[in-house]
Amino acid sequence: MKENNWYTFSEGSKKLGKSHSYLYKSMKDRPELFKSTMIQKQGRIWLISDEGLNYIKKNTKKEGDRLRILPLKAVYKTKHILCFLPNKSLYQNSN
Repeated sequence: MKENNWYTFSEGSKKLGKSHSYLYKSMKDRPELFKSTMIQKQGRIWLISDEGLNYIKKNTKKEGDRLRILPLKAVYKTKHILCFLPNKSLYQNSN
């Protein structure tokens, strides 16, 4: 069985090519990405396994993801005024 290597969050962030605080911020913003088998806390230091780094790499969107950019381009290029109205149920009384 292959043994997992463990890295501090700073080392893991640099290994992913991100800033040293990337994993700390990701864990705060999206804790569902960090499974308990992939991370552990040793005193004040968080550690992440190779398996955890691979999982995070596969399950995070890449910068400039087309899925996010294309709808924005369509909104900015339109010649019509877009107006989003709240749902009618907000106006109805619940008697």
